[in-house]
Amino acid sequence: MYIITGSVTSASRLAREAERVSGYPAYVVHTPSALRHGGCSYSVRCSESFLPSVKKAALETGVTIKGIYSEGSENGERVYRDIS
Repeated sequence: MYIITGSVTSASRLAREAERVSGYPAYVVHTPSALRHGGCSYSVRCSESFLPSVKKAALETGVTIKGIYSEGSENGERVYRDIS
């Protein structure tokens, strides 16, 4: 899943806190071009099973989440579904 934030700094803070809360890795990655709408080009990537932990981490750090998307495949192409 991709969690889009407002800046690379916010993405880094959220990834660190999400790892602390869930105990599993979260990564700061470039946001896929299909999800970029003139905003931050970085997002946090982690497993969808940690969504509650990530939302809790965002509240604790004061990071605003601009969108949460799951990644899938249809006809051999990547597709993204909004799960905010």
